[in-house]
Amino acid sequence: MPETALAKISSPTEMSDSGRQRDPLYLFTCHLEWHRRQNIAAYEELLAALDDSDENIRIVAEVLLQRSSPRPGLGEKSVDSW
Repeated sequence: MPETALAKISSPTEMSDSGRQRDPLYLFTCHLEWHRRQNIAAYEELLAALDDSDENIRIVAEVLLQRSSPRPGLGEKSVDSW
């Protein structure tokens, strides 16, 4: 099975004293995976970023979700697995 762009990014998060931090580049990669392959896990990462403690990450996630294709329907499966 071909390796997806999302799998090539090492770790989407790093732990620090302030808690979980997300990388905007990782979120953009999630956006591409969702837009191109309808990867549900990538979509869920974007949704989870909406609750991030960093306001800038929340803004990035919101913008990327607005630019994505429509929300997945209930019962849809991911085209790719992570």
